Amino acid sequence: MNWLPILLAFVGSSVLNISQAGQKLGLALMRRNRLRGGLLWTGSLLGTSVAALIGWYAVSIGSASLVGAMMGSGLASLTVFSALVLKEKIRGREIIGIALLVGSGVLIGLFHRQRPAVEPSLLRLFLFLGSLSFAASLSWLAARRRSRIVGPIIAGFAGALGGFVPLFQKAASSATGRGFSFLVEVLEEGHWALAVAGPFTLLWVALSAASMVVIQFAYRHDRTVRLIPYFTSCSILVPVIGGGLGLGERLHALQWLGVALILAGLLLLTLPGAEDSP
Repeated sequence: MNWLPILLAFVGSSVLNISQAGQKLGLALMRRNRLRGGLLWTGSLLGTSVAALIGWYAVSIGSASLVGAMMGSGLASLTVFSALVLKEKIRGREIIGIALLVGSGVLIGLFHRQRPAVEPSLLRLFLFLGSLSFAASLSWLAARRRSRIVGPIIAGFAGALGGFVPLFQKAASSATGRGFSFLVEVLEEGHWALAVAGPFTLLWVALSAASMVVIQFAYRHDRTVRLIPYFTSCSILVPVIGGGLGLGERLHALQWLGVALILAGLLLLTLPGAEDSP
């Protein structure tokens, strides 16, 4: 059993969530000290790039479904970071949420089995991306005047776009993906740069950027604390489902239980309680 992809997925998710928090802190600090705030925001932006690279490496040695299933685990690190650095109080349900996230990661890892590599079905991946994007856009348009509904729809769409990142990272590192590389006529077969300098790398970078842009529209309609569960849930479910549809990946039944427990844990960490009500 190889725990490295699981640990890397956890680290990448943690770096991403903490960097996102750092960006928000940087923007707030800019109002008082433009230089310090700008440095914090820039450093946090670099952190999101580092998280993407960690995720790319995790996918290259593991599976997109596995990495996707761990996407919500970084919220545990963010909660601990908020308590230690921001001096925010951790409530009882948040401790339970952290325990669920950590336990779910162990459960997913215990039943992970490395399977023979299967070449991706690019047609299925693009059909999945196209149909989901069409359905989300149509729902966004239909609910555009109902803020309480459209906010979660947009947040879920943003999470789904981010969820396609590990799928196309895996496609980029496959033999099929490397065959589309811009350097295929220059480098020998199997060179690592073939997986980087190709259209699928450009696509997952664009999807990552699109996810960050789309979530900004959701923030106009609702509070961040209410939108995070929709964003994170979709960012987990899309690579898990897409891994089965387009990459020939399968999760063990108990790994699916781990996915469900991760969703339950992130809800405990993010959904507001009575003390959070306005």
